Amino acid sequence: MDISLLMLLSVIALGTYIQTATGFGFGLIVLGIGGALELMTIPELAFIASLLSLVNGASGLYGGVWRQAQFRSMWVFLSVALPMVAVGLYWLDHLGQAALNVLQGLLGIVMILVCVSSMLKPDPLKAPSPSWHFALSGVFAGLLSGLFSTAGPPISYLMYRQPVPLIVIRATLLSLFLLLAAFRTGMSLVTESISLEVQFVSLIGAPLVLAGTYLSRRFLLSLLEADVVKRLAMGMLVLSGGVLLVKAVL
Repeated sequence: MDISLLMLLSVIALGTYIQTATGFGFGLIVLGIGGALELMTIPELAFIASLLSLVNGASGLYGGVWRQAQFRSMWVFLSVALPMVAVGLYWLDHLGQAALNVLQGLLGIVMILVCVSSMLKPDPLKAPSPSWHFALSGVFAGLLSGLFSTAGPPISYLMYRQPVPLIVIRATLLSLFLLLAAFRTGMSLVTESISLEVQFVSLIGAPLVLAGTYLSRRFLLSLLEADVVKRLAMGMLVLSGGVLLVKAVL
């Protein structure tokens, strides 16, 4: 097992811990740090993040949590987001072949913007958002999912403004991320040639994510508070995004 594979598995384990502690960040950590260190290409990292997000989502929804989801808003969002995933995958395929610098720079910009937006604490609305807000969010979330397997920022910001209990927000987001990851992974398997190395990392990564989630909940969450983990994650993501931007420019 070479050093780059060990480093990538370590990044996956780190992303699992951050996701467990803060509720976000798995895909960004895998793509951002993995891309900055050039452990694999961005399309390969995006596939691994998408596939392993299925494991994350399934474990998070275990026990009937999904029943709390806001299904009406979900269907509006998905009706727009799923076609945009296909658009994002198409762009990823063509940019990945012809303009690696553009792809690296775009990922770096997205990561920095996500870090900035995550520091904002939106005030809850007095009434639920209209359906077109969820449709508009689906446009951007679908594109980000297709390009980088990172659909979280647009829909997370919108959901956390809704005047509903936290369990509803969490169940809705987890359900959406699971469905988007499943759709993206399925499309990738049909339209792309998945290398043996990517398959191997995904095969090892799945039990690593499950074990990492359990160990984080059982032992590691008491080591640092979620806000501290979030600030550390933001620092790593901003640094990785900056590295990707520098590489894109140079």
